[in-house]
Amino acid sequence: MSSQAYIIEIGSDAVGIVVREAGESAFQFHSALSAFRALDGKKFATAQAAHRAALDLGAKRPRDHARVRARVGQPELEYV
Repeated sequence: MSSQAYIIEIGSDAVGIVVREAGESAFQFHSALSAFRALDGKKFATAQAAHRAALDLGAKRPRDHARVRARVGQPELEYV
């Protein structure tokens, strides 16, 4: 099995990536934006779980709340 990586997006912003190395059971989050640094290094069972955590974190940020909520639609995952 080779490694898997997905870009985590909220709206049109790429907020991080998750990577599951060969032989590992979890995806590890790597933030692309400082606003999502709290998720750096955290492990998730699925890429979708990581995306949900990013959405939750984005919704908790008062100054970004309106911007993130306006862009959130269907979860977006892209293959890398």
